[in-house]
Amino acid sequence: MTFDKKHRPKTLSDVIFASTDVQQTLEDYANNNRDKHLLLYGPKGTGKSVSAELIMRERLNLIWQAGLAEPFNAKAYAEQHDSFGTLLSQWNWQLSAGAHAGCSIIDEIDQFTLPMQHKLRAFMDQYELGVVIATTNNLHLVDGPLKDRFRPVCVEYPSVQQWVPRVVAVMAAEGIPITPSQALLLLNGFDGSGRSLNDWIEDYVLRLQSVVHKLINPLASGVTSLPALTINCATEGK
Repeated sequence: MTFDKKHRPKTLSDVIFASTDVQQTLEDYANNNRDKHLLLYGPKGTGKSVSAELIMRERLNLIWQAGLAEPFNAKAYAEQHDSFGTLLSQWNWQLSAGAHAGCSIIDEIDQFTLPMQHKLRAFMDQYELGVVIATTNNLHLVDGPLKDRFRPVCVEYPSVQQWVPRVVAVMAAEGIPITPSQALLLLNGFDGSGRSLNDWIEDYVLRLQSVVHKLINPLASGVTSLPALTINCATEGK
């Protein structure tokens, strides 16, 4: 299993958001307290797609299963379909399984052509059996009248300080307990997305594992003395 998959958020509460208002809004959707279509927009790597998937999973709760809740990528969908009957079928399957309401995800909704966006708007106006959760990095490419059918929510990068609990949790899962202060030092110089954060943490994990391996196997590694093991949070090589 890749490092990214291993540490992928399991619930919406595992996702770090820059805004508590955004977090509360998305939790409302996850708890079936909001039913207007949802449009998550913002820079790449802010957790829009994973948040959409977790909202769907929590809305469907016990009936969630592969096949009933597969996300759609707009470009790939348009290459195979010229209407939204597939979304309607997904909603009907979910409702027949006991869902409160249907739910479908469309990633990169801006990749739909303008005519396809018009068809989606008409579909959403005609059917009220479910909720569409869409994502985009390019809000300006979403047609205005279609955008009005959604609740737009901007998802931005968390601050370095806000990433600290995530770093502590991931390092602990790797068997390397660190304090929040050490996590903040480890993040010195970091400025990026959640995906970049995983790469950043993985680098440190591999370095520390290498040090531990040398300490445990000093003869095989050519180490003749055993220095004290400390967590070095310098930014060299970052």
